[in-house]
Amino acid sequence: MGIYEELGVRPVINAAGTVTRYGGSLMAPELFDIMREASQQFCLLDELHEKVGQRIAAMLDVEAAYVTASAACGLVLTTAACMAGTDPTKIKQLPDTTGMKHEVVIQKIHRIAYDQAIRMAGATLVVIDDQGMPPTEAMRNAINERTAAIFYMATSMRHPASIPFEEVVAIARQASVPVIVDAASECPPVSTLTRFYRAGADLVIFSGGKSLMGPQSTGLVIGRKDLIAACAANGNPFATVGRPMKVSREEIITFMKALERYLTRDHDADRARWEAQLRFIEDALVGIPHVTLGRVTKSDTYTVPLLSIRLDAETGLTRERIAEALREGEPRIVVGMHFTQDSVVINPHMLQPGQERIVAGRCREVLTWRG
Repeated sequence: MGIYEELGVRPVINAAGTVTRYGGSLMAPELFDIMREASQQFCLLDELHEKVGQRIAAMLDVEAAYVTASAACGLVLTTAACMAGTDPTKIKQLPDTTGMKHEVVIQKIHRIAYDQAIRMAGATLVVIDDQGMPPTEAMRNAINERTAAIFYMATSMRHPASIPFEEVVAIARQASVPVIVDAASECPPVSTLTRFYRAGADLVIFSGGKSLMGPQSTGLVIGRKDLIAACAANGNPFATVGRPMKVSREEIITFMKALERYLTRDHDADRARWEAQLRFIEDALVGIPHVTLGRVTKSDTYTVPLLSIRLDAETGLTRERIAEALREGEPRIVVGMHFTQDSVVINPHMLQPGQERIVAGRCREVLTWRG
């Protein structure tokens, strides 16, 4: 009996992707040896942050980098950095922002559930609505002496009402306001890691435990050297708003090694495997009455192939019921629900070799059941 079964927790086959609720991703076995070694000695955590940040910055050819305790932590620290900088008095004062720049400008379509982390640092969100068109002038008008940053969500960049990223950067430069980009769950392609930085972003946030396959409780911020220094000053191990969001020495080192591994892995082989897994599942489901199969593209900053499965409404079997049946059956399978409005989606990103056969069989069971 495994540890999960011992606890009464049923493991899942992950056909949903790098979703935090299901554990993000799986670390390579060799990373556990690195984590074990790093956990057996002490160091100055701030010194380790600095040295690892320098190593990662060199790996990515960016100005500076900082390892955080998750991408959500990155939202807190980048916001704090833009408001308080490295000023000890301001850092200590947060989340009270009296006398500081504290407004973060954001388009309504770039709002996410996790932007609560921005407000945790003490910031006020200034939300710009749109009428189906990019509200470029409204963004310009929203910036004033209280503006600390502009927040941009990578996954919303292709929305027809989204202000093009290059225009956001131009507006920010003219007003001397930094741009924070949340690209937490993006990659592949590998180019996403530096795409926004090279296009003018001042700070870019990634999850360490999703596509990069490091420890689930890690994240990464890259960007301007002065703002990365401010992230560090507002973070662990200091008495700051970032103190509750600890990332341990072994996690910092293991994330660095996971990133090294990610940058050198065979990404073409990954894609070929994902395509083969989806084709196997498609072949098993083709011809089932009232079922429509299709391919979904999430974005050009996340290019894992996706398979959508939609059942005609006349069957009475909603996508919620399909997902529930897969989740509560045996073996337990979780699927994507947030890529489309009317389908369940098979994301092979975290499917292990051979699991496509199990997913195909269980999907066929659920889709042909008419009880």
